[in-house]
Amino acid sequence: MTMSSSIWLRLACALWVGVMAGFFFAFSFVVMPGLAAMEPLAALASMQAINLAVRNAVFAIGFFGALVLSVAVALHALVRRDAPAGRFALSAALIYLIGAFGVTSAFNVPLNGEIAPLDPARPENAQAMISYIAEWTLWNHVRTLASLASFVLLLLSLRAGRGEPGRK
Repeated sequence: MTMSSSIWLRLACALWVGVMAGFFFAFSFVVMPGLAAMEPLAALASMQAINLAVRNAVFAIGFFGALVLSVAVALHALVRRDAPAGRFALSAALIYLIGAFGVTSAFNVPLNGEIAPLDPARPENAQAMISYIAEWTLWNHVRTLASLASFVLLLLSLRAGRGEPGRK
């Protein structure tokens, strides 16, 4: 039994999107509540360190890998949009591209940029961190839900594709 390149592409995309869903989930329900429980200036220093640490090759492979694979899935699915697998795959890709990558670019990254220059030793920066945690976490919940929805739709595309003509 051989698997088509379409299946491999959707499977790889599901894996990468699933990894990112787990990453976003951990931030929503572990990291950010932990920071919210800290003294705001200590949380500011911690988040600044996290934002520097996340800029690494392994994270880039996960984050940009999911992006590239989602674009590839979307382009491939446009050709097969009349097939159920293609519709699921196209929906998954668009949800990830807009709800995870788009939200990251439009909201989370700019918020990170706003706290980057703040001095954690200055008491007047405490309120900025409290506001940051609330807003950043809200947008991270959106990324988490979008990634999870995309992951489920990719799995459904794999299931739907099992009975399509041309599948071996």
